[in-house]
Amino acid sequence: MGGQLGFLYRQLTFIPKPLATSSLEGKVALITGANIGLGFEAARELASCKLSRLIVAVRDPIKGENTRQTILTEAPSCHVEVWIVDYDQYDGIIAFAKRIAELDQLDYVLLSAGLKQMEYSTSHTGHETNVQINHIAASLLSLLLLPTLLRLSRSTGNPLRLTIVSSEGHFWIPFKERTAANILKRMDEPETFGTAMQRYCTTKLINVLWTRELASRVSEHEVIINTVNPGFCYSGLHRHVKTGAGIMNIVLWMIGRTTAQGGHCLTDALVEHEDSHGRYLSEQQITDPSSFVLSMEGEVAQKQVWRETIELLKHEAPNADISFFSE
Repeated sequence: MGGQLGFLYRQLTFIPKPLATSSLEGKVALITGANIGLGFEAARELASCKLSRLIVAVRDPIKGENTRQTILTEAPSCHVEVWIVDYDQYDGIIAFAKRIAELDQLDYVLLSAGLKQMEYSTSHTGHETNVQINHIAASLLSLLLLPTLLRLSRSTGNPLRLTIVSSEGHFWIPFKERTAANILKRMDEPETFGTAMQRYCTTKLINVLWTRELASRVSEHEVIINTVNPGFCYSGLHRHVKTGAGIMNIVLWMIGRTTAQGGHCLTDALVEHEDSHGRYLSEQQITDPSSFVLSMEGEVAQKQVWRETIELLKHEAPNADISFFSE
């Protein structure tokens, strides 16, 4: 599945399709990272399917308002709101989740916010930036949103949906940090950062591990949790690429999917595939993640990442109520 030849074949031959459903009338969706790239395209597609209410969660209110206006122009019947959340601020994530907890309906949650930082840097929280944004913040938000999703699901008797965006890049990384006494602490050390996309791919592997562990603790009859690979797409994700940017642009031109096609993959995982709880989707179908993820060693790493993340959040975000998931 994850070999380079297979990747090239799928990129060249598979064309993602838009949602088969024409109506999401009466449904409510939340999308993080919805002002740019694949998250934006997913938001547009859901709104075009007569979604009743769309919450676009962004860091920049001006960009968020531009997104809202664009979507309203195309889908004027959709009630679009801009809510602010910064993945680099624990208190902001907690406040955002508390606001979500006040909703009386929320059918779909797409955690699409992420980045691909190509050089080592630290976030405001002190963690390596890719780790903070792609794993720690997304994991905290998933933990904080689940009690609300469970409550809403139980009130309706219908399962809700939570999709976390990952990448096929999780196949391509050796994940040397897995042998460390503390994986997340080891990934904060500059010498482990690697080159090119190595750190980004490692965080996408951790997304898959986290999704599988989170799903194992929630009934699929209440919240269906999955993770998705959108493929190699034209996207703002590549904006931090400096060294080799010209080569990247050539490869994108040769085999890259459009941003809209990547968005189709996200909405497909979010809305379709009722049997996808805890699963990985690629090319708009349920498929196996990497052999490492499925191995005994992968299961050990999965449990370790869960424990470390819970302990880290208890210490660094003490105001976050994650007691529901504490061991």
